[in-house]
Amino acid sequence: AHLNLAHRIANCAIDHFDRDIPSNNGGKPQVGREWTVYAAIVAYRCPGDGESDTGDDADCHRPNQNPEMWVVSCATGSKCTSTRSVVSSFPSKSDNGTMQRCHRKMRPQLDMDEDSICKCYNGMILKDSHAEALARRGLMACLWDEIETSLQLARGASTSVENVEKHCESRHLLEVGNSPLNLGANDNESVSFQIKKNISLHLYVSDSPCGDATIYKVRRRSNQEIQKIDKTGKIVKDATDTELNFTGAKLILPCDEDQHINESMSISSILTCSVGQNIPIIKLGREDTQQLGALRLKSSRSNIPPELRSTSMSCSDKLVRWGLLGLQGSLLSKYIPEPIFLSSICVSKDPFSVEGQTCGGQLVALERALSGRIENALTSMPEIHGTLKINPPVVAVVDKILACSKSACDNRYFEAQANEKKRTIEQTRLDLRKRTKIKEHDQGQNSSDTSCKMQSLKSKESAQLGQVLAKKASPCGMSINWYQSYHANVSTKKVDKKATEVTIGATGLRRGKKPKTPNDVLCSASRLSRFSFMQRYMRCAEIMESIASHRGHGDAGDPGDDAPSRQSAEKVSYMQYKQDMCPRHIVECFQGPLAGYIRSGKDDDFVLPKKES
Repeated sequence: AHLNLAHRIANCAIDHFDRDIPSNNGGKPQVGREWTVYAAIVAYRCPGDGESDTGDDADCHRPNQNPEMWVVSCATGSKCTSTRSVVSSFPSKSDNGTMQRCHRKMRPQLDMDEDSICKCYNGMILKDSHAEALARRGLMACLWDEIETSLQLARGASTSVENVEKHCESRHLLEVGNSPLNLGANDNESVSFQIKKNISLHLYVSDSPCGDATIYKVRRRSNQEIQKIDKTGKIVKDATDTELNFTGAKLILPCDEDQHINESMSISSILTCSVGQNIPIIKLGREDTQQLGALRLKSSRSNIPPELRSTSMSCSDKLVRWGLLGLQGSLLSKYIPEPIFLSSICVSKDPFSVEGQTCGGQLVALERALSGRIENALTSMPEIHGTLKINPPVVAVVDKILACSKSACDNRYFEAQANEKKRTIEQTRLDLRKRTKIKEHDQGQNSSDTSCKMQSLKSKESAQLGQVLAKKASPCGMSINWYQSYHANVSTKKVDKKATEVTIGATGLRRGKKPKTPNDVLCSASRLSRFSFMQRYMRCAEIMESIASHRGHGDAGDPGDDAPSRQSAEKVSYMQYKQDMCPRHIVECFQGPLAGYIRSGKDDDFVLPKKES
């Protein structure tokens, strides 16, 4: 039953990418030339759980469209970047420090002086543009939309948000939490939302997540395999000709005992990177023999300075973190105190994966690297979320393949090479016959003419083979992100294609001209950046303060923190906000099962603009 659901999730995600993500807006890989990794978070509404399915029939006539399943957010991936390497190229403020206003469409206008903008540079960059990370941030943006709009409606309607909830569209994810959201009922009440009880979230990824989940047995993909063709022109396949797939993610090493590391961990070389001043240098290892279940940083070039190296954790490690702490993050936990988890993770089948080997194939690697590590961590911290029971996500491998995925493009490339090699051999055999006839016919004639003809045939064969070898796809440097709008409804026949955003992985900014002023940088910040999420958080806090003030209450009922009110008196950094709202069990988790997990340091922090009174 789960495998059937996994195939439906994959079909829903891929159909959404093919049908609803525009290609004329750019960002999609060029067919046959580029590859990408695609991830989508799919919502599944369980039938018969007390919610009306009115309006579902409107889309039932569409092929592969299930009214109980839809894509909430999706993204294609590119690369990671370092905050310092990008910020160093940003313009500094001008001498006059004039007020700037952002007029970019689909973005709230922000009155910020250039000095404040420059201090927020770090928060405007997407450090991790891998598909899984962007899809998760798209879900967070969708949840912020629902929370902010619900609070605005409550303020405008002079009623409780639980009454506003009655007007929610059927594809909304949130509902009122256990405490009613009547902001005028009690000053001490918490403002809380939660995922609807009949909705579960599932992740689809076109390729195995980078890091530990990519270490599995595969058929050898080197050119040596192509050369294994017998004299009759048949390709010889050797079932034992396998190798362990190599992950480019770098192993995180202990910070001492270098010699012991090299001897016991089979490390060929050591690299370093830095997350901030007064923080120990992080040591990364290149392995001769890959270790299973280890924490890793995403791959990056080895010839760049340590302070400019990306410090983003691998997607396998991030999925483990989300499986323990939830998808919502620290800021959203103010309004969604109960963590949000994935129910399942499905990945498209790697054509090169070899199942049944000692080390295991793709499915075994996913179970070991994701659900297995989460289950082991929960065993060591059984009460991480109190009485809330957490189940590791169920993983599955599906046959449905995205045409522009990395594994699909690699498979087509190597198959084309093998087929071309076979055709070359067959053509060579025909040419030999022709050459024999030429020799017989030209006996007694000048042998140089025959030699020229033979050389011409060889050049033609080499040119044909070279054309095929040049068609290997390259990674797409741009990422697309999309998430459903607040007004999403199953009765909507068309998806808003303007909801897509294209970002550049190397810069972590929206696609466009290179920023020349601080205002340009502000307008180039992605809607999924930390700066944008912090702005949403502050707007929600201001709405709650406005409601409380309008109803004659001194506070809006914040759940245990005074960060918004304190921000009016002093400038507070983004990291300080997160620490103020970070539950104790999260800190304990990073000291226990996630010990060694690299988190953002002070060099990635940014200072929020002071709120005007």
